Amino acid sequence: MSCSSTCCLPPNPIIPIHPHRLPLNRRSLLFLSTTLPLFTPLSASAAAPPTPDTTITDRVFLDFSFCPSFFLNRTLGEADLSLCAESEPLGRVVLGLYGNLVPITVSNFKSMCNGSSGSTYKGTLVHKIFPGQFFVAGRQGRRDKGEVRPPAELIRNTETVESKAFLLEHSRPGVVSLCLSENDDDDSLKLSPNYHNVEFLVTTGPGPCPQLDSKNIVFGSVLQGEFKFLDYARVT
Repeated sequence: MSCSSTCCLPPNPIIPIHPHRLPLNRRSLLFLSTTLPLFTPLSASAAAPPTPDTTITDRVFLDFSFCPSFFLNRTLGEADLSLCAESEPLGRVVLGLYGNLVPITVSNFKSMCNGSSGSTYKGTLVHKIFPGQFFVAGRQGRRDKGEVRPPAELIRNTETVESKAFLLEHSRPGVVSLCLSENDDDDSLKLSPNYHNVEFLVTTGPGPCPQLDSKNIVFGSVLQGEFKFLDYARVT
């Protein structure tokens, strides 16, 4: 994934999907993301809403690319391989984040997008794809394996034990969640007192994913773009 803290959407924010089928697999899908400001002023509510507050407070966009040579002709232990000379753009997706509902989760996600956390999603891989359901990104580990470097400067996320954070459901395509039940970070990382969970998932449809409800924190949704490139994915 790649990020920058100050960027605006171009006139046409969606990169066209590659017209022909690609030999894509989960070890070749690179992920980019950039935080965008939301220019529309927000009005504060005088009373607590009867339903979860899904006001869009922030926007980010995710750029996806295909890198067929990511794991070829190299030795494990090499330096960060986030750059790919043969990268082919696959598409852009804009996400809206629910900063009023789960402010800590949203703040940490934005920090991972703009790099202020001491880590970033830039140049990392979408490491799991469940066709017709969702994909997962942000697994922590080694950068030379396309994983996220463990962040050091994030807020402790107390929302993981708050009931209000689990009210929204994975009822449609385009739901963005912080992975809890689906998190597959190594136990050695999770046991660290400085561990911060930054792994997330996005539902891709066509139907809902009720198995994710009440187990993962919904903190945003897809505003623009599609995940048609996942039709080409071949999970190996």
